[in-house]
Amino acid sequence: MSIRGVVFDLDATLVDLGEHVRWREAQGEIIKAYRTCGCSEGDLEQCSSKGLFNLMHEMDKRLAASKSSLEMARIHEGIWMILDSYEIEGVDRCVFMPGTHETLIWLRENEVKMGICTSNSANVAKKILNKLGASNYFDSIIGRTIGLRMKPHPDQVIACFEEMGISPHDGIMVGDSHNDVLAAKAAGTRAIAIPVYFTRKEAMEAAKPDAVIKSMIDLPAMLLTLR
Repeated sequence: MSIRGVVFDLDATLVDLGEHVRWREAQGEIIKAYRTCGCSEGDLEQCSSKGLFNLMHEMDKRLAASKSSLEMARIHEGIWMILDSYEIEGVDRCVFMPGTHETLIWLRENEVKMGICTSNSANVAKKILNKLGASNYFDSIIGRTIGLRMKPHPDQVIACFEEMGISPHDGIMVGDSHNDVLAAKAAGTRAIAIPVYFTRKEAMEAAKPDAVIKSMIDLPAMLLTLR
């Protein structure tokens, strides 16, 4: 097999964290925090319907036009502290997505390195993996990090491959959203999509993943076809 490394998204790809997080309440609290940072009501109203992480991405673009890098870092720390407190509530109820554990075993048996690139907290990701007994599968876990732009930017994906010691050209990324695909392509790696019920179908098609599978259990067979 030509694939030497696989970078996974976390939520809705490996585990079902999002089903156990109070995203609406988190978004409401985060909107209040953005308001105190000077975001206009018009911007907040326009972007709040796009989902929490898309809201954060859009607010970053708007704030970066008027804030210094130090101010942006402080804003991120405050926003992420709020988000961490909500994500941590879902850890105890989190389980693998169907087929994930079997696929992780197969990848390890075939000496494929594995990493996680997530818009969630790296601390939360590690707690989930420890709870599920899967922390030893992964050579890198990159979550929200000051100085690394989140997906669809490639920064986190590149950092993950670097920690794994694998060139992006020798690996793939697996995720459930169009932002995973866009980040993978910008990082110079291939992208395999596993759509879930809330995946934005048109956006995913526009991102043009290299392959689409129905479940994580289908990943080994797909990897064997890639050259």
